[in-house]
Amino acid sequence: MSEPIKDTYIEQVTETTTYTVQAESPSEPIPTQLANGSKPSDDGVVPSSKTLATLKFEDDPAAYIKARAESLIYWENPRRSIIFLSVSLTVLVLTQYFSLLQIVACFFTVATGANWTYVNLHKQTQRIIAGKAPEDVTNPHSQRLEGKGALIPRERVIRAAQLTVDVFEVVAQQLTRLILIEDNTRSAMSLGVSYFVWTLAKYISTKYLVGFFLISAFSLPRLYLQHQTVIDAHVAHHGEKARVLAKQYGGVATEKAQQLYDQAWTAIKKQPKIQKSD
Repeated sequence: MSEPIKDTYIEQVTETTTYTVQAESPSEPIPTQLANGSKPSDDGVVPSSKTLATLKFEDDPAAYIKARAESLIYWENPRRSIIFLSVSLTVLVLTQYFSLLQIVACFFTVATGANWTYVNLHKQTQRIIAGKAPEDVTNPHSQRLEGKGALIPRERVIRAAQLTVDVFEVVAQQLTRLILIEDNTRSAMSLGVSYFVWTLAKYISTKYLVGFFLISAFSLPRLYLQHQTVIDAHVAHHGEKARVLAKQYGGVATEKAQQLYDQAWTAIKKQPKIQKSD
């Protein structure tokens, strides 16, 4: 390493180290801004509830869905996040070993068997302990059986169907913008991610990929939010080192490539020309 480059490297590393110390100092925190424009609170909680309180799905569906997703992955409501994650992982694990028909049949068998046992024990208890006549013995679920209301409210079903269609419409619009290259950078990043997933799917099961994605989505953003100051400082430090090394060895690689090109071109020129015979 030459002396000018060495001095520059030491000087830049020293500046980066100073930045690291300042970043870890609680008196001078680094301002943080998330993808949705909100800033985390002092305890690392994302105030996406304020965004959801002022944002309606009808006004901006894409922003509303994004705020909902961030509220889940940043564990703003821990109970809701753990339920969503647990149900998703449970479905993945069950479908890994059992078919959908087996799961439905198992649920019906367990629910019906448990209720059959409960109802008959309840009736026998009324007969033996309470001494009721057979015509006076009642089913503990009699009120539910005699209820005339709909088990599935039509309004909720219609609302859920409309919401599902709206969500799929938002997803379709975003995919269309990526495919038709509305934003060159976003489309390029999506292309790289899609190719990476396509390659992994050849060797890894889809359920494992989805499970890894869920665990990463619910763990990495939260960990980054809690330790953002330290992580950003380390990333800046190593990024500066990589930039210096790339600048140092990039010129050497370019010069070496030029030499090889010149040697190859010279060798091609020295080759004797083949003369055509009559």
